[in-house]
Amino acid sequence: MATTARLLGLLVLLAALGLLLAGCGGTTFLISTQQEIEIGRDAAAEFDAEHNVDRDSPEARWLQGIGNRVAAAASPPDYPYNFTLVREDVNNAFALPGGPIYFYQGLIETLDHDEHQVAWVLGHEITHVRQKHAIRRLERAIGAQLLIEWALGGDTTKDIAAIITGLSLQHYTRENEHMADELGCRWAAEAGYDPTASLAVLETFRELQGRDPNDFEILFMSHPGNNDRAEAVIRYLQANGYSGAYYP
Repeated sequence: MATTARLLGLLVLLAALGLLLAGCGGTTFLISTQQEIEIGRDAAAEFDAEHNVDRDSPEARWLQGIGNRVAAAASPPDYPYNFTLVREDVNNAFALPGGPIYFYQGLIETLDHDEHQVAWVLGHEITHVRQKHAIRRLERAIGAQLLIEWALGGDTTKDIAAIITGLSLQHYTRENEHMADELGCRWAAEAGYDPTASLAVLETFRELQGRDPNDFEILFMSHPGNNDRAEAVIRYLQANGYSGAYYP
């Protein structure tokens, strides 16, 4: 009887899943914030094991300091953010659910170690975390599997850690990218950095994409084009009264 009741409950939950994932509003229904943090930690451990990560050098501490300032300026929900330098010649940065954020050496050098530009990129990534962009995509992608594991009493967090990094590196939606661009300006400004540095970064992305698309990593080859993103950022800067070195 217990097994039958559990299976009936599972069927009800699966039916509910279909309704929840079909709905709008973007609310996270399946994965709690604590599970999200655990998934991010597991995925980060796997990434660290396969890549040349640096958290101890002066440059790594410089990156962490910028990230900590921007994260402190971002509004709730709060996550245990950490910012890791990846010693690889790649023009990229990305966030995992729950707080781990990685920034590649290649992108820091491409941005000429400009702390204002780095701050905006980190604000962009923090927005992806705090708005649960990656975890929502994960739920849509394998929500039924997660629900079955949960209903049968399984541990889902370690099962999905292996695929979350790949999802985090894939395209975000147009709406996700524009939100991350705009709120990245806000968090950078509130942390004391120049939010107009966002325009310099987007121009750099445009140049990179035009020169060598194969070297231009997935994260920033998002659905909206870089010109479209820059125009949206300018509108946001104007609407919020932001000015600076790159947009008087």
